[in-house]
Amino acid sequence: MGYFETKYGDNLYVIFRAGIGVLFLMLGFMKLLGLWGMPGGPAAVGTLMWYAGIFELMIGSSMVTGVLVRLASAFGIIMMIVAYYLGHVKVGGWNPAVNFGMPALVFMLAFLVTLAYGAGKASLEKAAFGKELF
Repeated sequence: MGYFETKYGDNLYVIFRAGIGVLFLMLGFMKLLGLWGMPGGPAAVGTLMWYAGIFELMIGSSMVTGVLVRLASAFGIIMMIVAYYLGHVKVGGWNPAVNFGMPALVFMLAFLVTLAYGAGKASLEKAAFGKELF
């Protein structure tokens, strides 16, 4: 593995973590505000889609800021498994190429990586407390 390691590995991971967070934040805003072609407009308050949007905002904010990244990643993994099953498998079967569930699976894999590596170098949690709390 040493061949692929660079002196910029930590910086690249922070870009990865923050990028996943921004994309997840965008999904939350899309659901809650009805932006970017959200089918049916904004999610009605109290529905499953509305709660998904709230969780996506919280998880995305955690990823961007680097606060409680491992905890948010664990919830993100669970959320993406549930989203894949309820939103894609029940509609179009198990094949992600057919049921359009590829983004849910990619986010789940990204959250597995952030669960393993934590906040990384640039983290508000490390800046405030000197270590990762979870």
